[in-house]
Amino acid sequence: MFDEERYSLYSQPMGVDLTPEPHKFVIVLLFLTLAGFSNWWSLAYIHDFVGREPLPDLVMTFIPEQAWAHRIGDMMVFLCSTIMILVMILHKHRVIVARRIFFILGCMYWMRTISMMATQLPSAYSNNEEKCRVQLNESERTWSIYWGRFLEQTIHVGFQDVENKMLCGDLLFSGHTLVMVISYLTVDYYLPRKWNVISYLPRFFMLAGMICMVLSRTHYTIDVLFAYWLSVGVFSTYHVFCEVDTYRERKNSILQKIFVVKAVSWLEENIVPGRLNNELEVPFWQCIKSKCQAKGSHQSHPTTVVTVCDV
Repeated sequence: MFDEERYSLYSQPMGVDLTPEPHKFVIVLLFLTLAGFSNWWSLAYIHDFVGREPLPDLVMTFIPEQAWAHRIGDMMVFLCSTIMILVMILHKHRVIVARRIFFILGCMYWMRTISMMATQLPSAYSNNEEKCRVQLNESERTWSIYWGRFLEQTIHVGFQDVENKMLCGDLLFSGHTLVMVISYLTVDYYLPRKWNVISYLPRFFMLAGMICMVLSRTHYTIDVLFAYWLSVGVFSTYHVFCEVDTYRERKNSILQKIFVVKAVSWLEENIVPGRLNNELEVPFWQCIKSKCQAKGSHQSHPTTVVTVCDV
């Protein structure tokens, strides 16, 4: 949690005009989209190589598989991401916030793709042969098969129906967990302090979802732990950079040793160092309000009135 004193110390002064720079948002959105595609393509490819015998796991040794927990886990992901999206939409600097979060998610999903391709862990289900689809031999693997799997994953945004046989192998690390953790951190960081109590909702959903991922054996315990550690690390590193007091300190910071920080520097180059003022507003409300005022003014004084709408 972020306390009030720290928030007031590092938040940007009132009245600072921040340019949304939509072209950067479009580039980051493309970056995230390609990261998602890479995940789904990786799963389509590695399914035929992963083992079928589950690995030992401390939690799974003592607690049997709980099939009901899978759907609960998916629901927790949906609730966490929904709250995060609402906060981003209602935030005064919504384009900047969304750009930051989408970039962080993109980095996480690219790391997940690399992890999946580097080491294939067998699914943790107690009956992998029944849960997982048949693996194809080398002569049966064709581009059309891979494309079919990829398109299926794309249509379902990475989710799979546990009632049917699934593609297996997308384990290290947990995509469900990274979405829930980033959602909670986003809400906690960008929600105005007076609405702080709302951040307890995604925190609860996140913890419940992480537990369900292991209980349902959708992921090993280590998948969930790695996803949590990496998500907190990447989110914190990005925002530590944003809170560095001056551009000179940013340039000389040890964070510059991290390759991806070069991209962060470009994304943040026109934003005043420090925390954003966390204010909520209805999108286009100023535009609607201005048009209503202009209409009333035009009726009483028929002169041309120009209205400007902020995104």
